[in-house]
Amino acid sequence: MTMSDWIMLSMAGALGLGGLGALYLAWKRPGHALMLSAGWALLMGAVLVALVANGDRGVAQVSVVIMAGATALFAVPMFAGIAAPVPAARSRGRAPRRPMAGGHPVMAGLSGLCTFMITGPVAGIIALLASAGLFKLLRPADGSPATAGAIAIIAAVLLWAVISVLLLIEPRGWRRAVYAALALVAAALSAFI
Repeated sequence: MTMSDWIMLSMAGALGLGGLGALYLAWKRPGHALMLSAGWALLMGAVLVALVANGDRGVAQVSVVIMAGATALFAVPMFAGIAAPVPAARSRGRAPRRPMAGGHPVMAGLSGLCTFMITGPVAGIIALLASAGLFKLLRPADGSPATAGAIAIIAAVLLWAVISVLLLIEPRGWRRAVYAALALVAAALSAFI
């Protein structure tokens, strides 16, 4: 890659993080259609610039930068021990959310760390094991396994997102941990048996 390719990839990463930030602000403060449109436009611009810079590899590299930014945006509130920010306009008359672990800052922080670990690395391991099982299922007996490998890689990313969201839907931490443990066992069985 030339220096201009690296500059374009850096610009694409900055565009992607800017789009992600705009979407995050639009999510925190609903009703700003301009912010929402700008966020999606910046993300699409990041994909196009990355595609020009390094083809499909550039898109993959910028996608990793954007995913790391998304992780940081959601990890900070979780480590603070509070639920992800939901504006009053979306609460629909419910009681305001309290810190996750009864109000004590240390317990709230530990609860947030546990939630982050289950919905981050543990969900990622579950997704990787499940996609390895999918690869075993799709891999041809003879010939190139490239198509099965590409499908498994894409499935791993999508499964990670879906599993994380499904685990976050469960409000009780102990049940979330049980579900994650059961999914981990099932994914490991699919990958190694």
